[in-house]
Amino acid sequence: MTKTNFNTVLSIVAGLLIFWLFIDRENKNKKIIALEKEISENENLNKKIKNQLKELIENNSEIDPSVSNELGQIAALIEIKQETKALMALAKIIENLLKKLFKGDEKLKEIASENKRKNPSFADYLELARLNGVISTEDYHVISVLKIIRNEEAHELNVQKEQSRIIATFITGFATILTLTKMMKSIITAPNSQVTVGHKQKKDR
Repeated sequence: MTKTNFNTVLSIVAGLLIFWLFIDRENKNKKIIALEKEISENENLNKKIKNQLKELIENNSEIDPSVSNELGQIAALIEIKQETKALMALAKIIENLLKKLFKGDEKLKEIASENKRKNPSFADYLELARLNGVISTEDYHVISVLKIIRNEEAHELNVQKEQSRIIATFITGFATILTLTKMMKSIITAPNSQVTVGHKQKKDR
């Protein structure tokens, strides 16, 4: 190889190396920007959700102590960036409240049967709550997303969701918990132990 050819090859190699270093630096910069954005979004998410949780727990006497304890655990999961696991716990609270509210409701059995289930599932309780006007159609769809996230978290690894969807689901979930706990309290404290829930009158015997 002549000196001229050697210099040409060396120049090409140097050029490629410089180009590779430039691309590598650009990729690193993009990763840094993405990481900074993710950190910022997580901080904003934590702040919004924590404020909602604090208000829900501290400013509502209707919240049962056992529910408050569960909400505290949700706050701890959010603190360690386990939002989908926190949503899973939120779904558990809502499902248990719905089960207490609609225990023994004949309509629930009909809905489960129509959905080809022997025993009512979370989806059936949600549908009954929507039909009874306990939750709006819009909230019904958001809570249905919560149910899907819960199922994914139970069976899949590293479940990831959009931040905006997570925030919307948390806020709707908190509002639903407050609505259900108020209804439960009205059933317990209503005169003659009676209260009307949607289409059906509840009565303690």
